[in-house]
Amino acid sequence: MVKVPARISHGNESFPGLLKDLCKDAALVEGQRALPLETEVALTLSLPGTGGPLQAAGQIVRVSPGDHGGHDMAILFKDLSQAAETRIEFFIAIQGT
Repeated sequence: MVKVPARISHGNESFPGLLKDLCKDAALVEGQRALPLETEVALTLSLPGTGGPLQAAGQIVRVSPGDHGGHDMAILFKDLSQAAETRIEFFIAIQGT
């Protein structure tokens, strides 16, 4: 499990979140608001050691109560670039060290 600042954007609204888990296909983010299932979102992640913010588009595929009074949202990435996938894999690898 990781704890990295994130930002979730949908339409004209944007709110902070906390990245709790990450794989090359999806992210688990806790936010103070929950968006409905199947909502298309943009996710901005500040992954330490990977060279600046990473932006990814995705769709909310699961919503559940979070650990800190918020809402956990599982976001399945869509059309992730090879560069973004490589940065995610690198971040995951350095978490294991």
